[in-house]
Amino acid sequence: MPQTVLSLVSTLRRGGPMHVLTSLLRRLDGERYRAVVATLSPEPEDSLVAQVRQAGIDVREMKLSRAQSAWTGAWALQRLVCDVKPDLVHTHGLRADFLAARARLGCPIVSTLHCELRQDYGLAWGSAAGKVLATSHYALLRRFDGVAAVAQGVAEAALGNGVSARTIPNGIEIDAFCRAPDPGRREMLRAQFGWPADAVVVLHTGSLTVRKNPVAVVEGFCASALSSRGLLAFAGDGPLRAQLESAAGNSGHVLFLGKRKDVADLLEAADLLVSSSAAEGMPMAVLEGCASGIAVLASDIPPHRAMQAAFPGQMQLFNECKELRAALDAMARAGKRRRFIPARQALDSISSRRMSAAYEEFYASVLRSKASETAASRKVVECH
Repeated sequence: MPQTVLSLVSTLRRGGPMHVLTSLLRRLDGERYRAVVATLSPEPEDSLVAQVRQAGIDVREMKLSRAQSAWTGAWALQRLVCDVKPDLVHTHGLRADFLAARARLGCPIVSTLHCELRQDYGLAWGSAAGKVLATSHYALLRRFDGVAAVAQGVAEAALGNGVSARTIPNGIEIDAFCRAPDPGRREMLRAQFGWPADAVVVLHTGSLTVRKNPVAVVEGFCASALSSRGLLAFAGDGPLRAQLESAAGNSGHVLFLGKRKDVADLLEAADLLVSSSAAEGMPMAVLEGCASGIAVLASDIPPHRAMQAAFPGQMQLFNECKELRAALDAMARAGKRRRFIPARQALDSISSRRMSAAYEEFYASVLRSKASETAASRKVVECH
């Protein structure tokens, strides 16, 4: 009989972490594990809840406000766990970690760390507040039965804060992005998007936040030769959009596409993917770009360097805005799209199939360890 794994998240809002989670749940071996998802807050409009349910996964919506989470969330979670009767609870994110740590759930609890907390919280909340929040979060994780980290750097940062984490790199659905070259389809997509057939198109995917540093992309593009004959397209939204629109001025060469569900098609139609992130756990946008065979230009941070090692000819790194501008100028001179064919070994290393298999073994090891502890405790009680 399969063991039940309850995944606890704030919401199933469309985005990198939730795409990773849904891929994981879809690929779990049904003979070993039954997947259930619980969401804490009401689902937003851009939620993946319908797709998750269509995949046959049970989703329980708790619909708690943040105030309810703080006051009665632990009790509500206990009730849900009593109903679902999971063999293991898998949490994602600060709110889920916090509630699971407070509630007495009576089963093993594991969590996934999606970033280096001190770095990420510092960017989001400021240095002082970020340090306090990260210290508190790492302290919560030390109480869990297991922690997975989405990248080696994330695991090393966790260990430096007293949390031992198993590295399980995020993966993507390779078949959704790795497509056979088809010039006719590319032309059709460009016509559909309203992009000139001969323009060099630079694409940025993901949220428009301080952590993603999209301002550097606008500045580098506007200073480059592409600013007058290429296109820069942002697929995503966020708090920096107004600032980016102001920086772009009245340029008709910078496009803001908003949140998109067709990122794979955008990658197929574009010439270059650019990521200027100041920090990343596992850079999902870069994973998708590498799988698609598009050229990738990325900021020189450890997660991007790790990806470049797997896709050496396809990725180029930059440190400053002038290096980004120089790379875009080179693209303008070349004027031709280069299509890469990633090595099968590299694609396997970023696949959701590999990731799901690793999580299955992670769950199994935690459950075995917990069963051994329980058996040992029973023996002690019997001896007494």
